[in-house]
Amino acid sequence: MTDQIRTFIGHREFDRLRLKAKLFTKEYDRQFKLLSIEPFFVDVRLSVLPENVMLVDQYSLKTGAVVQIYKKLSGTGYIYNMKIPEMNVSFNDLFDLYEDMARFRDEGVSTNAYIKRWYQNFGILEHLLSDEMILEININPPAYKTSMRIVHSKYQECTSNIYPSDDFLNYLATRLKISTGRPLNRAQPQLDGEIKVDNIRARVAAIIDPFSMFGTGYSIRKHREHPWTLPLFMRHKALNGWFSGLMSLVIAHGRSFLTAGPRGSGKTSLLGSLILEILPKYRIITIEDTAELPVLDYKRLGYDILPLKVRSALLKDGMEMPFDTGLRTSLRLGDSALIVGEVRSKEATVLYEAMRVGAMSNVVAGTIHADTPYGVYDRVVNDLGVPKGSFKVTDLIIIQNLIKTPSGLGRQRRVLSVTEVLKEWEDQPVFQELLVYNPQTDQLEPTAHLLEGRSVTIKMILKNTQGYKGYDDVLRDIALRGWAKDLLVKTAGEKEDLLEAPIVADANILFTKLMDQLEPLNSPENEDLFRDEYRKQLQAILREAIVQTDTRKAAEESEYVEDT
Repeated sequence: MTDQIRTFIGHREFDRLRLKAKLFTKEYDRQFKLLSIEPFFVDVRLSVLPENVMLVDQYSLKTGAVVQIYKKLSGTGYIYNMKIPEMNVSFNDLFDLYEDMARFRDEGVSTNAYIKRWYQNFGILEHLLSDEMILEININPPAYKTSMRIVHSKYQECTSNIYPSDDFLNYLATRLKISTGRPLNRAQPQLDGEIKVDNIRARVAAIIDPFSMFGTGYSIRKHREHPWTLPLFMRHKALNGWFSGLMSLVIAHGRSFLTAGPRGSGKTSLLGSLILEILPKYRIITIEDTAELPVLDYKRLGYDILPLKVRSALLKDGMEMPFDTGLRTSLRLGDSALIVGEVRSKEATVLYEAMRVGAMSNVVAGTIHADTPYGVYDRVVNDLGVPKGSFKVTDLIIIQNLIKTPSGLGRQRRVLSVTEVLKEWEDQPVFQELLVYNPQTDQLEPTAHLLEGRSVTIKMILKNTQGYKGYDDVLRDIALRGWAKDLLVKTAGEKEDLLEAPIVADANILFTKLMDQLEPLNSPENEDLFRDEYRKQLQAILREAIVQTDTRKAAEESEYVEDT
């Protein structure tokens, strides 16, 4: 067989030789050494491991795939090595699968799990997206020559043993065009869309020739299956009780804020966690060009939420409503909290004018690409054309970013500051920091501006709220809200599922009801009574959640055994 291959190839130069037959594809190196055999339906290449690596971790996925993490001994970084069950199909089973595939092409339906995964769904992405440790998947052209790069929550950026084929790259592009109804061609060589596998959603940015010199490439940012919560962020040390207490107060009193940071800093996830601080009694309108906020989860929790989808700022025209028109329409939909997925085009002018004249009487929030408060101002005013006077209606700017270790290899997401926009300035903005990240303590710490009665935002809340005796009462309110979040994190212990959205939403409602009933800010005795009652009822919520979780897991395991 090798001699026949040599005769066929002649003197042609090649890095890898792939011979495709009816049932499988074989791959050889330059010395005609057989590297791999892949079933006909697998549209990626799974490479062999290089030398000088050491296994440091291994775990299984619900799809049947096995993930191995190898450390590079002769370099830096890690290799994400995936073994998929499809590679273990016997030769005889391949014949049956080929017949199933032929019937699928004629009938359009199949009960075979492999056929459904690789012809109806997203193939290798189904395995990858089921890995809870994966944050992002980057696929660079050209096909077969560049491995998929994985951003792992524990091992950061990893190379992988997975090489996409032309079939895979083209198939994913076609699926995106169909699902979004947006073009992806030489005139419009960029497309943002979303894919969904089971309950897992991921945002996909696609680029093609001529924008991408070597062909089709993708960046796939996986959304968490359920919304992030402030207690979950606290558990991962991204923020603390001071931040949670302050933002809970700000949201309760309908102030406006922007979460800012560079790409991949987690600003949309943070915004999603802050939505849970809005009480379900209020209507929420979200506006996004690509759905990233887990709207269905909020609806299941009882939130009155209306999601609006608008045209991407990258598109000049199309069937979808333009962003600024969608925003103007939302302002006619009544008293609502307004959440803008990302402020990045001329809709910013409409948003700020609405905030300035009081068109929205509740929380107004959004995300924006910037890494400093002045960077937010520069982006909003100088790039997006919002008048300087309108920018003053922004109450708070939250900056989130990735903190690196001294070597530069490790990274952790942290909220770096909460800054308020002062109102008395003319040409250049004036900011005042309320919380600042201290890298020595790895904590957000309150500034003298916040603690010594100089916060403009708190003074505005005092001016429009009954029940506070003064500035110190508002600080006590912030501390009490932060204490409640800290208590939930500590009481949950190692059970991270007790910090998920359903429990946090119930805890927030409990806090609000007890706050209204017991009036803890009126006296130290009332505060002690509040803390005792909140602790007791919170423990009851967690006990009930544990029972429900155990029951659900038992049912899922039973169903899995039956399916198997």
